[in-house]
Amino acid sequence: MPSPAEKPRRRGRRQGAAVSREDVLLAAKQRFAEQGYAATTLRQVAGDAGVDAAMVSYLFGSKDGLFRESMRLILDPQRLATVIAQAPRTELGARLTHAYLGIWERPESGASMVTMLSSATSNSAAHEAFREFMRDYVLAAVAGALGGGPDTRLRAMLAATNLVGTALLRYVMAVGPLAEVSLEEAAAMIGPSVQRYLTADLDELGIPARYRQ
Repeated sequence: MPSPAEKPRRRGRRQGAAVSREDVLLAAKQRFAEQGYAATTLRQVAGDAGVDAAMVSYLFGSKDGLFRESMRLILDPQRLATVIAQAPRTELGARLTHAYLGIWERPESGASMVTMLSSATSNSAAHEAFREFMRDYVLAAVAGALGGGPDTRLRAMLAATNLVGTALLRYVMAVGPLAEVSLEEAAAMIGPSVQRYLTADLDELGIPARYRQ
């Protein structure tokens, strides 16, 4: 039996077909990537997925929830956590940076990332959904892979300032010379800062006492 991802894509309601959460997410990912957050409606996504708009609301609660969940198809928090879990401690920053920027480099995911981050910086509802996605999914997964101590979420957030800032300047705003260097060059420059945030001594980072064991 074919998987949901292998089912032929059709517009319009599929009479008698089971509702696939994955189909809705794939349709939402494509719509958000093509149109951005503001121009995308639940009705459009429902039509692309072949379900009722009410079902989309039932599955995801709101457009904010749908936007947040569809981002997981592009930026998989568990994939980043796996990179950290499998990397030697001395290579955490380099490998995480390369993996994260690599998502932006690939044609099938890069355009979606650009549109979604652009939406998050220009639309208040998309901003809140992106904030929740980063906090509840990405930072939680990375912090867990770092050991789950009280300082790990803050370490993950500090690393994210480098990674998200780099993505904004390099891929969304295309500011040179950062936008002109290769992936390997960018990762080599950004990786050491990410490494420091992930592994440096608490005193060196100035981590407040309330975030220490």
